[in-house]
Amino acid sequence: MANISKVYLLNTPLEDDMKNTLYFANASAQQSYMQNNILKSYTNVSYQRDTSIFRCPAHIDTIRNCNYIMFQNTAYSNKWFYGFIKKMTYIDDGRTDIEFAIDPLQTFMFDITVKPSFVEREHTNDDTVGSNVLPENVELGDYVSTDGVSKWLWDKDSTYFAIAVSKKANGLEGVVYQPAGSKLPDGLYYFGVKNVDSIKTIAKAYDKSKAADAIYAVFVVPSYCFSESGFGNVSFDVGSGSLVSVPVNPAPNMSFTSDQNISVPSGMAGGYSPRNQKLKTFPYRYMQASNNSGEVTTYHYEDFTSSTMTFQLAYSLCTGGSARVYPQDYKGRANNWDEGINYGKLPVGSWQTDPYVNWLTQNGVNMAVDTALDLATIAGGVASGTGAGVVSGLSGIANTLTQVYEHKLEPPMTKGNICNGDVNYTNSMTCIHFNMMSIKPQYARIVDDFFDMFGYATHRVKTPNTAHRQNWWYTKTIDCNITGNVPNDYLNEIKQAYNSGITFWRNPSNFLNYSVSNGIV
Repeated sequence: MANISKVYLLNTPLEDDMKNTLYFANASAQQSYMQNNILKSYTNVSYQRDTSIFRCPAHIDTIRNCNYIMFQNTAYSNKWFYGFIKKMTYIDDGRTDIEFAIDPLQTFMFDITVKPSFVEREHTNDDTVGSNVLPENVELGDYVSTDGVSKWLWDKDSTYFAIAVSKKANGLEGVVYQPAGSKLPDGLYYFGVKNVDSIKTIAKAYDKSKAADAIYAVFVVPSYCFSESGFGNVSFDVGSGSLVSVPVNPAPNMSFTSDQNISVPSGMAGGYSPRNQKLKTFPYRYMQASNNSGEVTTYHYEDFTSSTMTFQLAYSLCTGGSARVYPQDYKGRANNWDEGINYGKLPVGSWQTDPYVNWLTQNGVNMAVDTALDLATIAGGVASGTGAGVVSGLSGIANTLTQVYEHKLEPPMTKGNICNGDVNYTNSMTCIHFNMMSIKPQYARIVDDFFDMFGYATHRVKTPNTAHRQNWWYTKTIDCNITGNVPNDYLNEIKQAYNSGITFWRNPSNFLNYSVSNGIV
């Protein structure tokens, strides 16, 4: 009989569902691997059809461990056909009928061209952080905070007091006043003091200057508003009604800016270090900024231009303070004001004025004149011997003394914000707090394993990636475009394999082993 066909029975890891297949760089490498796995050889058999049964001249028990077939009809072509052994049927001790189906992926691997197609997902050839951010349909669980840092912490140790007044007071010439510096008219002057006692002193000075109502507001301001150089406290001599010492109170800055840098964390909750860099992006981890007053903003690490995130605070002097923190070099904008977060308000204080001192100062001259007139009336009455003049003079003096006594009994008057308690300020939480958020380690491992097996969502029309990973890569398409000199039924099977999702394995010894390294090559 003419030697018209070679048939070899093999054992390989390949299965007919074609969810996984082997990748070979060329036909020689493919043939070499297959021949190294031959268990039975038949080199002098009749023409072998590609959709038929091979009548194997062997007992079924001697070939049961064979699951793959390769054959070549040497009289007509040198092409090798590869196929899955589907079923073995015992005929007699010298014959077993082997039913097989062609493996179109291996048989026509070097006869097809995969054209640009809609790739639903695949293993990427660029896994730098931020290069893959499409949403994934995976469970994330709850978030936990891995770390936190407070910036621009404004508490009693890092704040002073600003006093807003409508006019200057006598005796406070040494105080540096700052006229309103905003573009909105407010008609106020500002100066700063360092402690509460100084506020009391200023209030007394304004009482003495007949200008208690000129004090408009007392409020906390960040130390950024002042220079520490020469900054002192104000004291007041109650007896003389004058300032004992006037500090070099620097005029507050009407506005200022301040930068703070925050480093992007390297890992995730529980110290988990992901293999797939997509886990280092949102929504698997991110940074959350809170002003501790109800406003929260989310920032994505991958949208900053470097591993150091820079935020800038812009402040404008006003009652309660007006400040906003915003990211720099974020989402393509040097100063991303729109994605900033407002600073929580600083406390507005209260102060006391002394109605007695204020009244006495305002009426001191009039009372002196009235008293002098009353004394003159008494003297005139004595000289003339008329009792009416004496009585009238004494009555006027008594009335004056009564007014002094009544005003002296008036308690100090409190002005400003009476309800000036602030839980954030008193608990040192007037700041912007940045929380590093992450999914829990157990969820991170689940997602990481999923990405290991099936790559990332792609959703692009492109040529699928090939031979770009150390050990395996996954490809799933929709209506894949493939051309080649291949019978149409086999071509459709290949397309269906791509559309269903297929993993190519580079090293047969690592077939289906997802524990080995799979870096980009």
